[in-house]
Amino acid sequence: MPSLPKTILTEEQYLELDRAAERKSEYYDGEIFAMTGAGMAHNQIAVNTTASLHTQLRGKQCQALSSDMRTRIGLTARYAYPDVTVVCGRPEVLERRKDIPTNPTVIIEVLSPSTAEFDRGFKFVAYTAIPSLQQYVLIASDRPLIEVFTRRPTVCLDRA
Repeated sequence: MPSLPKTILTEEQYLELDRAAERKSEYYDGEIFAMTGAGMAHNQIAVNTTASLHTQLRGKQCQALSSDMRTRIGLTARYAYPDVTVVCGRPEVLERRKDIPTNPTVIIEVLSPSTAEFDRGFKFVAYTAIPSLQQYVLIASDRPLIEVFTRRPTVCLDRA
């Protein structure tokens, strides 16, 4: 039995559908992926992290954003809803969409057993395409583990 062809949507089609939808979805290279509901531990960690960062960043040039804020991943046709996003300096947004930041400094994902592999693999690689991103933080929801990945400055060696 032949499989059904994949439906490929444009960025604009995705954004229009996602704005009208009751549930959030992420968009990667023309395909939409529905986001599953998070468990109690996941939600508590995400809320506590957002609240703590909000308090720590008060009066500074950075702001913490919750998981309701979609972000564009680099210059590619990809959109995600990180659990927590920190934007430092003036938020840069898509010209045609004022509610989509494009310059996150920190992205935090709370890992659930069902999403850990995707967040550590595909999303990790995708997020490296964001030039402003300085840290990617993974917080386990099933054990006491936090992983922090920090972008190192590029070093050029002069071979003169």
